[in-house]
Amino acid sequence: MNKRLTLLIDADDTILDFAASERDSVILLCKDYGIENGEEVAAKFKQINRRLWDMFERGEITREDIFYTRFEELFEYYAIKGLDVIEVGDAYRENMVHSKRIIHGARACINRLSQSHDLYCVTNGLTRTQKMRMKSSGLGKYFKKLYISQEMELSKPSKAFFDFVLKDVGEYDLNKTYIIGDSLSSDIQGGINAGIKTILFNKEGKAVKDVVPDFEVKSFRELEKLVSELSRK
Repeated sequence: MNKRLTLLIDADDTILDFAASERDSVILLCKDYGIENGEEVAAKFKQINRRLWDMFERGEITREDIFYTRFEELFEYYAIKGLDVIEVGDAYRENMVHSKRIIHGARACINRLSQSHDLYCVTNGLTRTQKMRMKSSGLGKYFKKLYISQEMELSKPSKAFFDFVLKDVGEYDLNKTYIIGDSLSSDIQGGINAGIKTILFNKEGKAVKDVVPDFEVKSFRELEKLVSELSRK
């Protein structure tokens, strides 16, 4: 008999296509503000943004530090003058709010998993952005609840984030609870910190070194197969 599992599932780059949404949003900014070479600028922004979010996960900067610092660094790199980083930062987040990009195969997978298991979304994103993206993408309806770091004033990988989530979930069996995500530093390390079994969604085939997950999958098909196996234990 299959057992019902509690699955804590990351949003960005696990089911929502953050990379595509980010690229689209920056290219649209470049068009709106007359910045040339949108593709190149988007690639550079991605580097800056990822580094700053990594710093946030390590507790070195605040979420608010990211919002405008990334554009200050971007404009300095390209010697862009005369633009207000606050205005541009707000415009970028507004573009992200309206993105419907999801990773191919995510909808079908999440739909099927939700029929047999309890799904909760756990994300370090911004409250309005993530709620709107989950709604507009149509993925939100498959989750019992969204746990968003800005709203909680806690973030992955802190143990406090996961303690809050599990306390709020209420009835769960820790032995049947798993965190699923693409980030070793956020999702997998967070699961380890909280004593939760971890599943790395590693579609990019990133190297696994210091932070080692309990399980690793490279596709939604592999994820469904693994969840089915775990539910039979």
